[in-house]
Amino acid sequence: MSSHPFDFTPLQSYLSQLASFDETDWHCLEEIASIKQFDKKEYIQKAGRPCKTVGFILEGCVRWVKDLNGVERTFDFAVTNDFVTDYVSIITGKPSEVNIVAIKNTTMICMDAGRLLTLFDKSFAWQKAGRHLAERTACYAMERLLASYYETPQMRYEQLMNADPELFLQIPHHILANYLGMTKETLSRLRNTNR
Repeated sequence: MSSHPFDFTPLQSYLSQLASFDETDWHCLEEIASIKQFDKKEYIQKAGRPCKTVGFILEGCVRWVKDLNGVERTFDFAVTNDFVTDYVSIITGKPSEVNIVAIKNTTMICMDAGRLLTLFDKSFAWQKAGRHLAERTACYAMERLLASYYETPQMRYEQLMNADPELFLQIPHHILANYLGMTKETLSRLRNTNR
């Protein structure tokens, strides 16, 4: 992992959709953030350690992985302009139960989680942005929970294709199959059927 010159324009653009920030607000963000490069297969967060970072992907792709009795299971992805963190670990202070790993070389804006939470109390704009981010996270978690109970792997595949076809270009076949809970062969058949 290495640091790069700081340019947080993409993150500013994202956050500006949530609230109106002034120069002081942006300066506060600049004080707690840096741009970092993660190599393919490099860990962004390791299970067993408390999560202390919130990332925002400028370029690349990462996955959330949980080890179940020695078997890795991918259960989520993030791509360009997505946030990357373990919210449960940050909020509870407990060690993370998941690994977050770069699928390919990935550049992220990394923010100190504790200082970011403090920043959310600094101004009305940051409070508003924090609330919107928490709401989006809660909605996403509920959607994922419902999908895990009621959707077949094929349904999840079709929804993923419709929602984010670009993901298929970035994620290796075996990782995608693992995420969907199907074999590589079944995924190949589905892809060929939907072409």
